[in-house]
Amino acid sequence: MSPAIEVDGLTFAFGPRRVFSDVSFYVSGGEAVGLAGANGAGKSTLLWCITGLLQPQAGSVRLSGRKPDREALANVGFVFQNPEDQLFMPALRDDLALPLLNRGVPLEAAQSRATAALRSIGLEQYASDPASHLSLGQRKRAAIALAMVREPNLLLLDEPTAELDGRSVRELTALLRQLPVAMLIASHHLDFLGAVTERLIVLGENGVLDDGPTARILADAALLARAGLV
Repeated sequence: MSPAIEVDGLTFAFGPRRVFSDVSFYVSGGEAVGLAGANGAGKSTLLWCITGLLQPQAGSVRLSGRKPDREALANVGFVFQNPEDQLFMPALRDDLALPLLNRGVPLEAAQSRATAALRSIGLEQYASDPASHLSLGQRKRAAIALAMVREPNLLLLDEPTAELDGRSVRELTALLRQLPVAMLIASHHLDFLGAVTERLIVLGENGVLDDGPTARILADAALLARAGLV
């Protein structure tokens, strides 16, 4: 089986400013991998390059052995840092049903699957409410349910714990730990990454500083300091 993600020699710059250079790594099927780095290290930019939202100057990306074309991206769920970017319909159920309807799923079946997805994260009672009625932690969990409703084999998450309190982080952690998909999670929240991931890729100084087991990375104080994470 091909890795869920293969990144080879990826280089990206905004004009004259190099964000990262010659980045290479993989994520195996079912593996939870963290993408750690200080603000400005290029974590979000790298996720956007993987999905094709940004075009790198060099290098390549493969998703489950394929170029990131429309068919390959259909098996990828993306969770943006701000859930408002994804949850905007009059009712939460409609937000989750929309990607199914866009793929030709009949309305009744799409709404049934959307309701089941909300039930699985404990938000079924808000199915008829707009996302604005939910707390930030609830909206973050709803955005993950939205990304998962199409049953992807890969989930990309951009700073999922941003602005969350401790209880919401714990609820988010519990949700992610039960998901049966490969995940690449961009974050600088080290305790969260320690609870959710098996491996960490550390970005800094325009590239990958280290890639290895989460426990080893988090125990390397000098590396974390060099990366601006402590």
